[in-house]
Amino acid sequence: MHKIKLVSDKPFHNNCDVTVYDMTMGEEKKRCKIKVEYAKCDVEELKEQGMDKATTLDYFNDWIYKIVKMYISDDWECTGGLDEIIEIIDDHIDQYFK
Repeated sequence: MHKIKLVSDKPFHNNCDVTVYDMTMGEEKKRCKIKVEYAKCDVEELKEQGMDKATTLDYFNDWIYKIVKMYISDDWECTGGLDEIIEIIDDHIDQYFK
């Protein structure tokens, strides 16, 4: 199982680029970049499926895990950064649930 660190770039109002680092061998090895999109239209689609804010955040957490797993072709555990990314998403989607 890979040990992965996630580092966000400067977040925008509707998306955030995230760099994925493999920490398995004890040193940072850049593996890929992903874009997490949380624009109003993205969140509205999830709300139409019956998701509330907590479920939407769970969806993003699960989506990040699955997309990183696809890119590295293996299971992984986070050594850091995921909580910060979920917090960024939370801050930006909060307005859509008021």
